[in-house]
Amino acid sequence: MNVFDGFQALAVEQAPAVIDPIRFEPDPKPSEPAPAGPQSPASSASPTPAPDFAARAKPSPPAAAAIPDVAEIPAKPIGERVREFAQGRIVTPLRERALRKPSPNAARIALCALLGFVLASQMAYAFRSQLAARYPVMKSVLNGVCGLAGCTVTLPQRPDLVKIEASDVHMIDANRPALIQLTATLRSYASYDLAYPALDLVLTNANEHALARRIFVPAQYLDDTRDPESGIPPRAEITVALDLDTGDLNAAGFRLDLIAAPVP
Repeated sequence: MNVFDGFQALAVEQAPAVIDPIRFEPDPKPSEPAPAGPQSPASSASPTPAPDFAARAKPSPPAAAAIPDVAEIPAKPIGERVREFAQGRIVTPLRERALRKPSPNAARIALCALLGFVLASQMAYAFRSQLAARYPVMKSVLNGVCGLAGCTVTLPQRPDLVKIEASDVHMIDANRPALIQLTATLRSYASYDLAYPALDLVLTNANEHALARRIFVPAQYLDDTRDPESGIPPRAEITVALDLDTGDLNAAGFRLDLIAAPVP
C-alpha cells in the first residue's frame, strides 16, 4: 500500500555542499594581478597569516649611538696633558707612598741616613780648612755655612808638610854680640795653599842645654811684603829673618822647629 507522503514530495533533493579546506598561502606580489573568475566566498577572503611568535619575542636592537668624528673632538693643550700625565704617574704614586705607613726597614734606612748626615757634617766641620784648600769649589759653600754657624774657614795648618831647608844665626854688630839675626829657608811640599807655621826657637849654651825658648807667630817673622793670611803657595820656598836681642844669655847655639800657629 502506497501512502502519499506530502512532506516527502515537498522535500527538494539537494546535493551535499563541498567545503574546501582553508589553505594559508602568501599574498600575491603587487605586480601579479589577481586571478579572474568567480571565486567562492571562502576563497575570496584573504587568508589570515599565522602569528610569528619568534619575531614578536625578539627585542628590536637599540639604535647605534652616533660616533663623533675625530676632527670634531677638540685637542687638549700640551700643558694640560703634561699636568695630567704628571698627576697620574708621579704625584699620585708619591702621595700614596708618603701616606703609607713606613715599614721597619724603611725606618732603619732613614735613621742610618740621618746618622750618616750628622757624621758627615761633623767631619766637614772638623776638616773644613783642608776641604777648602783641596777643593776650592767648596770654599764658598763652607764660608756660607760658617757664616751662619759662627765659625771661620782658614788655611790648613800642616807644619809636617813644611820643611826647614836651611837656617843660620849670625851677629848683626860685632860690638854688640847680644844682637843676632836668625835666618831660615822654609819650603812647602803640599799641592795646595798652607798656613804659615809658627817658629819654635830654643837658645842653647855650649853644652846644648836650653837657655831660653820663644815661639814666633807669622806676623812677627814675616816682612811687610808678605800677608800672613795668604799662606804659603803650593811647593813654594820662602826665606825669613828675625833680629833678636839675647841680652846676657851668652847663647852658643839654637834649635829651630816648626809648629802649628795658634788660630786667633
